[in-house]
Amino acid sequence: MTCDRVTLPGGGTAIVCSQTRRCKCGHRATLLCDWKVPTKVSGTCDKPLCERCTASPAPGKDLCPKHAEEFRAWKEGQ
Repeated sequence: MTCDRVTLPGGGTAIVCSQTRRCKCGHRATLLCDWKVPTKVSGTCDKPLCERCTASPAPGKDLCPKHAEEFRAWKEGQ
């Protein structure tokens, strides 16, 4: 759960908590890492990512920094 302080129009403040996923950098995560992880029920890493932190090796595919590095190493080894 993430909580944010919100300034209200009358000058007061409120704390609003939500289930919104956050990227490791703190920005709102709108993407999930698509790296294959066969041991997970979903079959993928699913680490939350924002648009700034994703690496996209193909259209519609997003990788977290750790798996982007693994992908680069794999690609160089081919």
